[in-house]
Amino acid sequence: MCISNIQAQRKIIAKQDSTEHVPFYNGFYVQADLASAIMSARSNRDTYSYEAAIQADIKHKYYPVFEAGFAGADKTSLKNYEFTTSAPFARLGVDFNLMKKKKDSKPTNNLFLAGLRLGMSNFNYKISNLSIEDSYWGGSESVFTSSYNSTKLWWEIVIGVKVEIYKNVFMGWTGRKRILISKDAEGEIFPYYIPGFGVNTTGNWGLNYTIGYRF
Repeated sequence: MCISNIQAQRKIIAKQDSTEHVPFYNGFYVQADLASAIMSARSNRDTYSYEAAIQADIKHKYYPVFEAGFAGADKTSLKNYEFTTSAPFARLGVDFNLMKKKKDSKPTNNLFLAGLRLGMSNFNYKISNLSIEDSYWGGSESVFTSSYNSTKLWWEIVIGVKVEIYKNVFMGWTGRKRILISKDAEGEIFPYYIPGFGVNTTGNWGLNYTIGYRF
C-alpha cells in the first residue's frame, strides 16, 4: 500500500514538472496571406483583398491572433448596375493546437490548428444605375448613384496547419466558414460585397495560404 502511494505521488510530481517546463509565452508569428493576393490579381479588380496577421504562442496550446487587411469590389452585375466599395477590415480570435506530442517522439514546431474569429468592417459603398421594382404597385424606379454606409459583423470557424519550412519560417493554409451576424432587413438596398467577409450571403467559405516568421 505504501509503495503504491509513493508511485502515485511520483506520477503526480512528474506530471507537474512536465507542465512547468512549458513557458507561458513562446514568441509570436507575423504572416501574410498569399492566396488573397493571388486571387486579387486574377479577378481583374472585380473583387480584391490583401491581409496579414500577428499571432502569439501561449504554452504551445493557445494562439490568440489579430488579422487585418484591406478589401473592395468594383463590380458590374448582369442587370447592369454597378457596385463599388473599398475599406479596411479586422478579425480577432484564437486558435487551439490539436497536435499532441507522441511519447518518445522528437519535438516539432508544426501545428494543426482549429479556432474562431470575430470579424468586422465599417465601409461605404456606392450603387449606380440600379432599377428598383415595386412588387405591390408595379413599375420601377431608377437609382443613378447613391452612397451608403454599413457596419458588418461575422463569425468564422477556422481549421488549418502551419509547417516550419526553414528555421522560424512557416507556411500554412487555413480553411474558413464565415457566418454573417449583421443581416440585412428585407427590402433594404444591401451591399453586394463586404470587405473581409466576401460576397454578401448568410455564409460563405474562404481559404488562406500564408507565409510567416516566428520571432
